[in-house]
Amino acid sequence: MRETEACLMSTGDDERVLEFNLNIGKKKPDTIHRHESYCPFCDVDNLKGILAKDGPIIWLKNAFPVLKNTYPTLIIETENDDGEFSTYEPVYAERLLRFALDKWRQLEESGRFKSVLFYRNYGSMSGGTIRHPHMQIVGLEEYDYREDVHLRHLQGTPVLVTKTLEINLSDRPLLGFYEINLILRDYADFSVFSRRLQGVALYMTRQFSKYTNSYNLFFYDFPEEAGLFVKVVPRFLTNPLYVGYKIPQITDTASRQRLIDAVRRFLTEEKE
Repeated sequence: MRETEACLMSTGDDERVLEFNLNIGKKKPDTIHRHESYCPFCDVDNLKGILAKDGPIIWLKNAFPVLKNTYPTLIIETENDDGEFSTYEPVYAERLLRFALDKWRQLEESGRFKSVLFYRNYGSMSGGTIRHPHMQIVGLEEYDYREDVHLRHLQGTPVLVTKTLEINLSDRPLLGFYEINLILRDYADFSVFSRRLQGVALYMTRQFSKYTNSYNLFFYDFPEEAGLFVKVVPRFLTNPLYVGYKIPQITDTASRQRLIDAVRRFLTEEKE
């Protein structure tokens, strides 16, 4: 394979895969699955590649760039391993989100990338390896995620809706079953959006299922559509129909309605 083909290999006209450097991946620290005691994010004095700071919030280059032809960065959220986005003080959570969104936009507007990923892992099933709270912002040089993720994947049955903020249960999930979408239409209500996002994440960790407390946050930007789009995905073992046939599933109408009612009730009570 030629060098220029190595990162974003095409398996057809509409199929793309990113190349993961396993030699680098083997060197990554893992405080979640291997229970390693040393946390590089706690060792602030020895962090390298720092791009910006806001108090304890640090944006820096990822020391383990496992995906070829990408620009991987991290946002360390707190000074220590304790804490979780869903339980931060609302003012701090909003401060963190505003900082992270600013850095995401900065990479998007740089013109260096076809698209920029912004996401967060939490829990042992989420795909993360470092327990210390952090987010990831990754510039993709050869791939636009919007070729595979579309507005329909962020639309669904309403949970809570106002003029500026919509929360829904996805009718066309990317992975399957229960995916909660948040759509912010007016940044004037960013504080409300931030608190609602915390609430949905808290629901996933405390109320959703006894079988998992892991989730992912994914942020999307659609240039043709004003607003901020976020998907909250609870994580389980991936269902075999998706693994083998790429078929996402949704539950029956009654089960979906029970979840919608439960999330709505939780968010309403949590706000109060």
